[in-house]
Amino acid sequence: MNNNAAIGAVMLAATLACGVRADAPPRIDIDRTACGHCGMLISETAYAAAYQTPGAQARVFDDIGCLLEAIGREEDPALAHLWFHDAAGTGWIEGEAAVFVRSPRLRTPMGGGLVAYRDGQAAERSAADRQGRVIRGVRELMADAKGGGS
Repeated sequence: MNNNAAIGAVMLAATLACGVRADAPPRIDIDRTACGHCGMLISETAYAAAYQTPGAQARVFDDIGCLLEAIGREEDPALAHLWFHDAAGTGWIEGEAAVFVRSPRLRTPMGGGLVAYRDGQAAERSAADRQGRVIRGVRELMADAKGGGS
């Protein structure tokens, strides 16, 4: 293989590698990253959420309510890979591992009234403190959103 062919092969591999990103939650730059639904800058990661559909870039949201609005418009929401930021501050949680708390006493950026936790006991405590209720998983969260929540 000559040098031009080798350089071309390396460039093609790099281009393909960039286009076929492994699923990973997007990076949030505080007060610089905009919500993919409402456009508000994300200033508190405790309420952040994200999803990625096949063949698309990940989208990040300032409020779980914004994620629910946006994903409801997707052709097949079940194909989306979801992440939620742990309200306890331990970083991103894979969607299937998240436990949610819904409460009208939660003051989230866009009024969604939802937070996610990695630890179910932390979610139970949070729900009790805020007179809210625990939502056990993404499927229940999506069903709750279709029903209007409460």
